[in-house]
Amino acid sequence: MKWLLGVTVGVLALGLAACGSGGGNKPAASQTQAGGVAAVSVAQNAAQGAILVDGKGRTLYLFEQDNGTASACTGACASIWPAFTGTAPSGGAGVDGASLGTARGQVADQVTYHGHLLYHYSGDAAPGDVKGVGIPGWYPVGPSGAKVDKDDDAPKTSGTNSSGYGY
Repeated sequence: MKWLLGVTVGVLALGLAACGSGGGNKPAASQTQAGGVAAVSVAQNAAQGAILVDGKGRTLYLFEQDNGTASACTGACASIWPAFTGTAPSGGAGVDGASLGTARGQVADQVTYHGHLLYHYSGDAAPGDVKGVGIPGWYPVGPSGAKVDKDDDAPKTSGTNSSGYGY
């Protein structure tokens, strides 16, 4: 049992160090919509309510550790939480188009909403997935620009790892 605790602490420490490192590691390829246009819309999720999604229906997240438009998710973290990018973000019904923009976060042209950098979670395989919920510091974004912080009592799938920042 002690070895399990040791392994868990070691993995958590590695994950936290990798996520917070600014060490010049290149981020993972960003998630750009076709033609460089980043479409943002609102979708209803059974567990989370109204959340922002991209043009393919994939959940968009914010990271609480970001400092404005300076990304705190670099290195290994960026491969788990790639930036949502596009040169001309546009909003659908329920999205405040004037609050969409871009900034140099993880990469150039990372889409922002109400000042928050937007990300995908690599564990979300299909439209409507919210497998990033419950990972400390990461939240789906609501139409108001605030984090969506609902208690998710649904059991996680075996592919979701919540050992810290998605590792």
